[in-house]
Amino acid sequence: MTIKDNIWLAFQNIKANFLRTAITALIIAIGILALVGILSSIDGIKSFLSNSFNRLGSNTFNIKNSNAGLNFGGPNAKRIYYKPISYKEALNFKERFSGEGLISFSSNVAFDAKCKSKYGETNANVFVLGVDENYLSISGYDIKAGRFFTSFEAQAGKSIAIIGSEIAKNLFSFPNPIDSLIKINGIKYKVIGVLKEKGSSLGMGAADRQVFIPVGFARTNFVSDNNSHIIICAALEVEKLDYVMNEAMLTFRQIRNLKSKMPNNFEIAKSDSLATKLIDNLSMVSLAAYIIAIITLFGAGIGLMNIMLVSVTERTKEIGTAKAIGAKSSDIRKQFLIEAIIVCQFGGIIGIILGSFVGFGVAKGLGIAFIMPWNWVIIAFIVCFVIGVFCGAYPAAKAAKLNPIDSLRYE
Repeated sequence: MTIKDNIWLAFQNIKANFLRTAITALIIAIGILALVGILSSIDGIKSFLSNSFNRLGSNTFNIKNSNAGLNFGGPNAKRIYYKPISYKEALNFKERFSGEGLISFSSNVAFDAKCKSKYGETNANVFVLGVDENYLSISGYDIKAGRFFTSFEAQAGKSIAIIGSEIAKNLFSFPNPIDSLIKINGIKYKVIGVLKEKGSSLGMGAADRQVFIPVGFARTNFVSDNNSHIIICAALEVEKLDYVMNEAMLTFRQIRNLKSKMPNNFEIAKSDSLATKLIDNLSMVSLAAYIIAIITLFGAGIGLMNIMLVSVTERTKEIGTAKAIGAKSSDIRKQFLIEAIIVCQFGGIIGIILGSFVGFGVAKGLGIAFIMPWNWVIIAFIVCFVIGVFCGAYPAAKAAKLNPIDSLRYE
């Protein structure tokens, strides 16, 4: 018998036992769904995180008064807070360290502010940030209209603002709101710039609901000694980042009068370390997907083997007839092995299609680009083939060893 004949017979037998075959294929499909769906979603999230944090530059690092606190479990899971970084400390560091790179600092003013204009108002979900003149260049934001703060404006107590694109749409019915007045929590500001839209990927829509005000104005009107500033540094050369970070740490230790044996009472970390930690934590989800897929596919493999053994028993007389008219044991073995592989591949195709839909749905829901996981698709086909071979080998060998005379007498 040719391979073509074996494949044709395999399809005929699958059709004859469709319900039993479909259940086995569905179990295999669930395993492949877990593998392709979850891992394709994770690949998309990883790509988004990498691209988003790369906008900050691979040559930047932060100095702040708390760690990220993003590890799931373990001793470092809890966020640690140090002494707040004051305006004077941040300004002192900027003046002393500017020769080593571009320095910016900012302070959080409000997370739930409400903006108003005579044309409309926003919900109480606006994030107000006090920033200096270098913040735009170092933080990955771009200006759509107008301009950013000058050095003098950033340090002076001037009531001006840069608004996010979503705020501009909500407050104004015309495209260019430059020089218009807005109110934030009762205080008037003149709009001198509008930020380019960043979008809502992974909840990052808050980036378009931000308002930047001069850090000097924030200090005068909002920020107390208990508020902490965040310092962002960009090294002039990526190759010298570690050296510049070390120098920055030593400089800030001097500003805080820390002696050599005293530990740092501040956090210094690369800007992409947050993305790295998030991606590392996603590996736990990947591991869970692997475990689910392995357990499910193992169960599907056992189910497939049982179905094939039952099929061998039910088709004993058919096997005897085939051998009596000249079929070889190798032909019988091939027929059952091909049948097992086809059932697995059928389940794999269903799992890949469903997994791709899951990945696409997650990407659509999070506002990120869907990445077709071709590597996982190929792996899924290979896994299904291996399962078919291993789980179909024993039933196929059992069928091939049947004695034709005994098989013909089987009732």
